[in-house]
Amino acid sequence: MRRVIVVGAGVSGLTTAVTLQEAGYAVTIYTQDLPGATTSAVAAAIWFPYAVAPVHAANRWSAESYRVFEQLAQTPATGVSMTDFLVLTRPGLDNSWREELPEGTVRLAKADELPQGYEMGYLAKVPLAETPVYLPYLQSRFMKAGGLFQQATVHHLTDLAREADLIVNCAGLGARELCQDESVYPIRGQVVKVENVPGTRSMVDSMDKGKLSYVIQRGKDTILGGTDYEHDYNSTTSPEDTQIILRRCAQLQPSLTKPKLINAAAGLRPKRPAIRCEQEPGQLIFHNYGHGGAGFTVSWGCAGEILKIILGLS
Repeated sequence: MRRVIVVGAGVSGLTTAVTLQEAGYAVTIYTQDLPGATTSAVAAAIWFPYAVAPVHAANRWSAESYRVFEQLAQTPATGVSMTDFLVLTRPGLDNSWREELPEGTVRLAKADELPQGYEMGYLAKVPLAETPVYLPYLQSRFMKAGGLFQQATVHHLTDLAREADLIVNCAGLGARELCQDESVYPIRGQVVKVENVPGTRSMVDSMDKGKLSYVIQRGKDTILGGTDYEHDYNSTTSPEDTQIILRRCAQLQPSLTKPKLINAAAGLRPKRPAIRCEQEPGQLIFHNYGHGGAGFTVSWGCAGEILKIILGLS
């Protein structure tokens, strides 16, 4: 059995590790932070290809992930469900994400389904992964299949060559230093968790840079967002950003004018001009990072891509 080390325990690392472990490899995850302390734990984790490239590949990986999430949604213990999601848009913007979705899962929104001031949107049935349940589910699934965790800081991927046959780098923003990849940079995102308000609808307006706003209703709470500050390494929450988020979301849905706040959290999305999902030339090192704001959305598709590349070596 070939030994594999996966570096990173966010959603990309966990999903890749599960995929490889269940395909017959002996996988150990090396991670500095356990899943609950990663950026993935902060994410709203609704299916939507946000801030990710290249578009064609991202749409394919997103569609492949969609199909897996659909299956997971049939088991409540996974934390995955299918929910209605309104994507606000305007003519001329790229909405090609909808083209590879199953028939009947997305349609043009009617005028009375749009918030005041908006003229166009798509209403889609998409997966939602509630991170407090979904990440522990992935971790448990991995370990039940025989996978192992090693909490450690990795400074050089080549240092792991003596301990495994194959190395898969899912370090997210950490790949900037680990791979000397200066094209990786953070997009700081802050969210505000509030108590559910009856009648709240999940929706997103990501049309204009600096004005990102979204509402994601979950089973026991609602996530309001967000911010999209590029090259901002501050992972602490900002009271000013909390007020900005609350104001934008109240404009989307007036019922959210005075929600009951639970807490706020911030995380750093690992952005790159293009997702890196490939083999390091001439080495048994593979990369899966740079997913921007779509880590959950492309997670199963990218993990499957890594598996295909590895299988193609034999």
